[in-house]
Amino acid sequence: MAATVKTLLEHHGELYWGTRKANPGYCYGLALDVGADGLAAELVYVMSDLDENDEPLVTPETLVSCFTVNDLEDNGIILSNYLDDEDAPEAVGWYCIEKSFFGRDNVEALLDDNARLDGYLDIVLQILLISPEEVAQGMPSLDELSFFDLLEELEGVAERIDNGDVQPPLPFTFHLVGDALFGWEHADEEDFR
Repeated sequence: MAATVKTLLEHHGELYWGTRKANPGYCYGLALDVGADGLAAELVYVMSDLDENDEPLVTPETLVSCFTVNDLEDNGIILSNYLDDEDAPEAVGWYCIEKSFFGRDNVEALLDDNARLDGYLDIVLQILLISPEEVAQGMPSLDELSFFDLLEELEGVAERIDNGDVQPPLPFTFHLVGDALFGWEHADEEDFR
């Protein structure tokens, strides 16, 4: 089910999914879309409700056909704002999204921030700085970068914001859609828009 970074780029904004054994009941979706102006990234967290046997109602098989957030809603997975809402629609799970945009016009600032914070945007910068010649060759430098490598890097963005390591104004845009299912213990995401 997990893809490479190259696969994500080749499928222009479609969600790909993965799970971690350490976090049963949670699934992670990633989508990338690169354009002339920069790289858009979506990290989607899905938390499953449980059945009467404490088994997740949302399984990796459920998510295989979910290429967009609308597909989540069609499968009974609703925005995390409704998690504790008694009047919420019936749901099998909840999701939130961390949306980031890394502009090509901010590459110098991204490089500086990345160097200051021990390479927390290495993969993002590798994508932004890829040459047209390498694109023509099929982007071989991205072959070894896995879904989970990118997942860890994008999770680190929110973690560094929350811990105060990355200060506003950010050298990229960041927006949380829904109530956070992970992280966000200290910072208010709205302060970083």
